[in-house]
Amino acid sequence: MIGIVNSSPLIYLGKIGLVHLLRDLFDSIITTRSVMNEVLDATTPEFTILTDAFESWLKMSSVRVSPLSEKLSMMGLHQGEIDVISLGYEMKETESIVIIDDLAARDIARTLGLDLTGTIGILLRAVKTNILSKNNAIAKFNYLIEGTSFRISTKYYLQILEQLS
Repeated sequence: MIGIVNSSPLIYLGKIGLVHLLRDLFDSIITTRSVMNEVLDATTPEFTILTDAFESWLKMSSVRVSPLSEKLSMMGLHQGEIDVISLGYEMKETESIVIIDDLAARDIARTLGLDLTGTIGILLRAVKTNILSKNNAIAKFNYLIEGTSFRISTKYYLQILEQLS
């Protein structure tokens, strides 16, 4: 399966030291230049990890300007989200999944019939496939919520903890 990843999952998985899960869970991980430009900020702690991913296993894909990308732009999405959703739509007939966290972008991708996951979905998938232990996942999940700017509702937080327990 091919993962098409947006900036937020790259950043947050980088912050918790688990960006390698993308490489471990999928046959190939693709992103776009707009996403790369958004995440490679030399002032962030995850810069080195993300730079290594871009230099070694994270593949870049170009995105054509299309009627879809123009509509997405008018809907107020960021360029990375537009490009990742557009690329996911172009690859809809392949076994692929869009990895994106932004709720509005996820809703739009769902209406386009795209398979989706996000940062938390990657953690859950890693536990399910025994790449990550439940205890490690809980610790990383708690750090994600308490130690970064990642936000979810209390209800969803408790549901995720229940799934990890």
